[in-house]
Amino acid sequence: MHALTVVAVAVLAAAVADAAAPQVRGRCATPPAAPQRIEKVINECQDDIKLSIIEEALSVLGESATELISKEVKGRAPAKSAKSRAKRQAFTEDERRIAGCLLHCVYKKVKALNPAGVPTGEGLVKLYAEGVQDASYFLATAQAVNHCLGAAQQQGRLLPQSVKEPGQKCYLAYDLFECVSDQIIEYCGASP
Repeated sequence: MHALTVVAVAVLAAAVADAAAPQVRGRCATPPAAPQRIEKVINECQDDIKLSIIEEALSVLGESATELISKEVKGRAPAKSAKSRAKRQAFTEDERRIAGCLLHCVYKKVKALNPAGVPTGEGLVKLYAEGVQDASYFLATAQAVNHCLGAAQQQGRLLPQSVKEPGQKCYLAYDLFECVSDQIIEYCGASP
């Protein structure tokens, strides 16, 4: 499970930060890279998820999380960024759920959730269009978020009782990310 988590987290981080240079292929220019703030939040969430996994594993083994973490930090080599980027469509259900949990953590840390833990339109637009100068891209993002939240609302996925079901916050976060990305690609003609 741990290796699966590391792979899914790396793939998701790569997908969010995938735009290497501004591209104008359609009606708008995609941003040159994920804003540094988002990358920082993703790293924090990765650490939170890693800590949770370690603590869960250690509780099963009966060891102290603090002891193992301090050993790991002392012997850690600097992390390398993933050079190859996997397609979101290749995610397994477990990877999709883990990636969604990472996204939900990002949404939470950037205050893109309401008190019930449901993503808000304003918060998602702010997150996905942060630092964007192209008005067409901002408009495409706002339209994509509204479309995707509307579709989720019609499916009953934004109801507080729906997101309380195990794993649903994660699946919702992932599906919204995928939907918004696809809508922006459709409008702009390039990947966000």
